[in-house]
Amino acid sequence: MRRCSLRPILSSSLFLLAAGTAGSVHAADTSTLGNLTLRPTIHAVGVTAVVSGDDDGDAAVKLAFRKAGDASFTSGHPLLRTSGGRRGSALFLEPATEYEVRVTLDDPDNGAPQEVTGTIRTRDDAPPPQGSKHLYVDAKNGTDGNDGSQGKPFKSIGAAASAAGPGTVVHVAAGVYRETVTVEGNHGGAAGNPVWFVAEPGAILDGSDPALEDGSVFQSEGNGIYAAPFSGASQYVAVDDVRLYDYGSLADLEAAAAGLAGGFYVDAAAGKIYLKLPDGGSPAGHTIHVAIRNVGILLDTVTDVVVEGFEIRHLGANAEGAGIDVRDTARAWVRKNHIHHMNAGIRVRRPLAAENVIEDNVVRDTSIWSWPWSSVKAHTPEASAIGITGGAGNVVRRNQLSGTFNGVYIGSFDDSSEAVAPDTDVYENVLAEHGDDGLEPEGACVNVRLWNNHMRGVLNGVSLAPIEVGPLFVVRNVIDGFKEHALKVNNGSQGFMLVYHTTSRPAAELAEAQAIAPTIPFANLITRNNIWASHRYVIESSITPSGPVDLDWDNLFTDILDGTPRFVKWLDVKYASIAELAGSGTIESHGFQVEPQYEDAEGGDFTPVEGSGLVDVGVVIEGINDRFVVGTAPDLGAFERGGVGPLPDGGLPDGGSGASSSGAGGSGGEGNGAGGNGDGAAGDEGGCGCRLGDGAAPGIGLYAFGALAWGLSRRRRGAKAKG
Repeated sequence: MRRCSLRPILSSSLFLLAAGTAGSVHAADTSTLGNLTLRPTIHAVGVTAVVSGDDDGDAAVKLAFRKAGDASFTSGHPLLRTSGGRRGSALFLEPATEYEVRVTLDDPDNGAPQEVTGTIRTRDDAPPPQGSKHLYVDAKNGTDGNDGSQGKPFKSIGAAASAAGPGTVVHVAAGVYRETVTVEGNHGGAAGNPVWFVAEPGAILDGSDPALEDGSVFQSEGNGIYAAPFSGASQYVAVDDVRLYDYGSLADLEAAAAGLAGGFYVDAAAGKIYLKLPDGGSPAGHTIHVAIRNVGILLDTVTDVVVEGFEIRHLGANAEGAGIDVRDTARAWVRKNHIHHMNAGIRVRRPLAAENVIEDNVVRDTSIWSWPWSSVKAHTPEASAIGITGGAGNVVRRNQLSGTFNGVYIGSFDDSSEAVAPDTDVYENVLAEHGDDGLEPEGACVNVRLWNNHMRGVLNGVSLAPIEVGPLFVVRNVIDGFKEHALKVNNGSQGFMLVYHTTSRPAAELAEAQAIAPTIPFANLITRNNIWASHRYVIESSITPSGPVDLDWDNLFTDILDGTPRFVKWLDVKYASIAELAGSGTIESHGFQVEPQYEDAEGGDFTPVEGSGLVDVGVVIEGINDRFVVGTAPDLGAFERGGVGPLPDGGLPDGGSGASSSGAGGSGGEGNGAGGNGDGAAGDEGGCGCRLGDGAAPGIGLYAFGALAWGLSRRRRGAKAKG
């Protein structure tokens, strides 16, 4: 395994102008390294170091780590200067392992480097084992007056929850349970001694009204509208497996005001629910699922609960409906559940919701992918399969998510507090057919880390709208079949956004799909080793950034699907080729213009083929890829040929993307255009864009990050065959 000694990048030209007038070193230009704070997850450690002084911004803060007992340290990604200290993460660590973390302050205004170390243990890779107390639940044969023993089981899961405590295992037999299970008070677990709720196959929590399941209870009102008596509230209805749109009035339902032929409306005053099937037919012969409960399982201000193996379905009496609600609860494990037909799948929320693990679940909904975006936005279905808006250290991994408006949401658009969802890890998830964003981090996003996720069929792949503080790490993600943007940069993001080793491919036949197209000034976006593919401009921006932006060593490719010659528009200037763009001294000075070729893109394998121009041409990044290089240099994109990469997409729906002309599968051969010398032409069509400023010096985006103490090696190496 190869280790690389990396150089920090050059000092900012902005710093040099300020320092040149000083004449001598001021006391505030010197710096002092203070306290070190470490926060572990299963495979990462978030690091915050307090640095005082350094008014001239020329101090570099380096991170290194090693397993306890090892002789040498491994370099981590350099720490970045934020409002709350110098921050960063040690990534790709082993679980349940003690690490020594070292932070070094290197300031030319100081007499010598300063160093501080700390030790931390990464968290366990699995929940603690089951305890010795057992309770049993059986919907068919139980009674809540029983004692919960195997011979005398409870009828409801709620009865068992009220009898549980640390070390209890609740066994739930197959059957349909029409209840909301609440775990609260002293009925949670304790550290190292959780409560387990374990479902046998066929154990189902159902939130729908059984009285309305038989479609024949709905009577015709004319014009394809059917109605049944209903005195409750519902904002979720499905006919068989198909979700219906919830209209706000009978007139809107009749007129299909949302542009959708089918739907429903609850008229509380009339005591009726009105229904129209998409084909205008009768509900008779169909199963109608009218949600009358809001939540399947609520974990309310407890700790140490494991929820495993349930099917949870048909929830949404109001817009807040969710399968599992982890509210002010810590160290819960939500795993191996199948949650479907609901407004939101799993929510982790409120400040005490910390160190929870959401893993190996299937969360799905229907219809939203095909509905007009404008009909869903700011309406009931605008929800996420998994939402993390609580405290620190939550982990979302290995889930299969499909059909909701958003895939995974992290943070808060309305609350930029650094206490919201710091040190959240989202990795190895497979996401498909999401009507808006696959991954949607928002707010402060301090040490939020997204890696090895595979998206197929999304409007936008990763949404950065906005990132207020950071650093946010986006590493080795596949964005396949995006309709609008691979990377959505919006709402004036100012926090550090580190986007490395992305592979993107636009949906076929959607001529407007392009990789990056910000329309509001932003700053502190750093990209490296990505493959950005588009049908239009690869990058289109006419705005002036509000701070430094550093895009480089990425592959940019467009097939200009509509026939209008385009390549990149940056700072409102059009560039016909990577040679022109690199020569401008703005972005992508070491970029590539190669048509991507992959081993089996349609099968989810985006490993670049040998000889494609994407192998062994990337740049080494400390703490990101330096431990995983196979060959002479990193490959571009999410997959390292012969090495690491995201999981395949598990056969989830392709989002209607079909085969895209950008990035065909192949067995080898050269891509079109050599790195740094590709062909292309600029058209005359206007659009949005971005400008750093008139007369910008060559490489200003690169140099500006020197003042922010960001270190990155800039080595390009010749291609070499890999074994």
